[in-house]
Amino acid sequence: MTATENLISEHKDIIELLGIMSKISKNILSNDVFYTNDVEDILDFLKHFIEKSHHRKEDIFYPILSKTEMPNDREELSVMLYEHALARNFLKDINNCVVNCKIGNSFSQELLAESMMKYVFLIKNHIKKEEKIIFPMANKVLTQEEQTEINKQFEKIEESIIHHDLHEHYHRLLEKLKTKYQDKENSIVLH
Repeated sequence: MTATENLISEHKDIIELLGIMSKISKNILSNDVFYTNDVEDILDFLKHFIEKSHHRKEDIFYPILSKTEMPNDREELSVMLYEHALARNFLKDINNCVVNCKIGNSFSQELLAESMMKYVFLIKNHIKKEEKIIFPMANKVLTQEEQTEINKQFEKIEESIIHHDLHEHYHRLLEKLKTKYQDKENSIVLH
């Protein structure tokens, strides 16, 4: 498996979670029932699976890629890392809104929906750029040895952060949330 294949395989779970976040945001805005503990579970998933694992992998991947003879503008790589910082800010906003919702501040529900939608929009577009532009380019310019070395570093991240039981926990959580929030008329997968 190449480094880019590793990252793309994780994108599948992330895209499913983004669909769930969209559904919860729509529920909030239409005054349907939503559960703050589900949003807290989503935050936990985002903080551990995405921030501490997936984005750390990308924080290794992008600097290595930037040292190659890339045919395209290197600024795009800086933008990708900057988007990680933006995502962290949105996570803080989501967390603050959940805290305020739990203490009864009704205005926080709308802010929560807005923050979640901003996060979804950012990450959805981030993934599209990676899969359509960055990763195909990386596959052309990274040698097999570089891909293997990156994957070794990815494995170290997984071993130190996401051990097997925790990985299974997040897959079970994702399945539970998909079942709970799946739109009967539309798929939650984002295109």
